[in-house]
Amino acid sequence: MDITATGIIRDDGSHELERNQQRNWETVLQCIGIRAQPVDMSWRQDIVSLENYNFGEMFTGQHKVWSFAFTVEHAGTFGDDTDPVHLLHTDFDEVPVITYLTETARFMLPVFYTHGAIKNIYFTSADFGVNN
Repeated sequence: MDITATGIIRDDGSHELERNQQRNWETVLQCIGIRAQPVDMSWRQDIVSLENYNFGEMFTGQHKVWSFAFTVEHAGTFGDDTDPVHLLHTDFDEVPVITYLTETARFMLPVFYTHGAIKNIYFTSADFGVNN
């Protein structure tokens, strides 16, 4: 999904693409914000071969991929006993987004899927420990 943070927050009709990209970015922020306030949010977009990524089997070849990173104040906010990002997968699953922006992949439905053959978003954890 195109989650480009454009900063366009008003829709005057002249920047519809950028406003919709920003709406998707805002959806990402809101889903993360269900459990914690994200800090140091950053994103990037690259065209890559999907063989090195953990998307569903439906997505192959070269596509645009948006990656984002963030931190939160408390370790373990999104995890359970077996998966440190389990709750992110739960919170994002089947959340509506706007498609047909600048993404190169096509989706069955305009929603985030976090599992199965049509998985179009996933999360990993970089645990750097907690400073006291």
